[in-house]
Amino acid sequence: MFKLLSVDSLSSLNVVINLKEGKAQAPFEENAKFTPNENGYTVYIDTKDFRWYQKAARVIAKLNIYNFSVISVAPFKSLELFYFLMALHDGKHDYYVAVEKNNLDLQEIENRVNLVCSYREIADLDSKYISPVKLVQTVYELIRKTAASNSAYTKLTLIDNSSDDFDSLVGLKTVGLASDKSPCLGIIDYAPNEQAANSQVDIALVGKGITFDTGGYSLKPDKYMETMRTDKSAAVYLAGALHLAISKGLNKHVRLYLCCSENMVSGKGMLPGDIIEYPNGIKVEINNTDAEGRLVLADGLLRAQKDGALEILDMATLTGAAKVAVGRDLFCVMTPNNKMNVKMQEAFDATLEMYWQLPMLKEHKRFLSSRRADITNSGHGDSVPGASAAAAFLREFVDKAIPWTHIDLSSAYLPDESPFLGAGPTGSTILGIAAYLRA
Repeated sequence: MFKLLSVDSLSSLNVVINLKEGKAQAPFEENAKFTPNENGYTVYIDTKDFRWYQKAARVIAKLNIYNFSVISVAPFKSLELFYFLMALHDGKHDYYVAVEKNNLDLQEIENRVNLVCSYREIADLDSKYISPVKLVQTVYELIRKTAASNSAYTKLTLIDNSSDDFDSLVGLKTVGLASDKSPCLGIIDYAPNEQAANSQVDIALVGKGITFDTGGYSLKPDKYMETMRTDKSAAVYLAGALHLAISKGLNKHVRLYLCCSENMVSGKGMLPGDIIEYPNGIKVEINNTDAEGRLVLADGLLRAQKDGALEILDMATLTGAAKVAVGRDLFCVMTPNNKMNVKMQEAFDATLEMYWQLPMLKEHKRFLSSRRADITNSGHGDSVPGASAAAAFLREFVDKAIPWTHIDLSSAYLPDESPFLGAGPTGSTILGIAAYLRA
């Protein structure tokens, strides 16, 4: 939790952090990132440096000070202060930070950063606490309360293994076979009023929500499994983006599809070599049980089209290949025509999201060839472009006439801190997608 105060007020805090251009003077080493002073600390910055405000926050975070005033030689802009606070967040401590107002709306920034960080913390919850169904219920309740305060309409439809139409969710049913916890498709409807809820869905958001991923029988090594509670990040961040957009007065009919399951190991689980068939007639040979995200996303994509969505945006922590391609600071955007939606690009740029576009080509389908089915669920062959091959799989479940954007969320989680954020879930895309929904 963050509480923002003004340094002009009587409630300014005693420890003062001065952000100052230049380098440390003797007797300190020239390259020292900070030095003590009579009121607190001086942190040295270079305002020409990329995201200098986040780098400064990372220095402050290591001082273990949670109540301070910050005075900067370069006064914060609104987004700079937001990302400064995002870089302080550690998921454990409350922060009280006094800043120079400079015409900033401190309450608005405080509300925004606390909302985004609350979803970062949901993404970090372990699977013993948050099951697939509990995940849907948790984010829906947060969304419902904010929508109700704006007199807007929301509705939750939860399809789990006790529901009549559960068998149509072929991917979720297959991935969830080995778990004691029911997989589910959570469908959250939002409209500015009940009358608008009867209109066509302006945009469908489809998110992967794997609450824990062992890899199934294609078992992950310990090193890669220990953070797999965060394999639900895409579903969580899409919920956060919708929540943030609602808090700003979203005036569209948006439907959020949360494709949630555990991917566990048991005698009941899916096996390499299994063949499944989706309602659209596509037969999939399972050649990798650790490529489960695309199996559950297919259910959400098919349902979004059945419901008549005018546009689809899906997002998933889908491939390690995306992280290899762009690292963990950026997320990857892909579209069937390899042209990014202009309004989406403008929204991402305006909110300082860090992203890169990767190719989605029809030719990538050749990496999914199967002797026994239409496609495999994971790419194979020499030099497989993993992120693009995964997008080629999803492409089989989206009508070419529907505008569709796929995001491979390579920036969902940091196992170690970066120059910009501490270790843990990042909240990446929440600000940008919220802005796009309102565009």
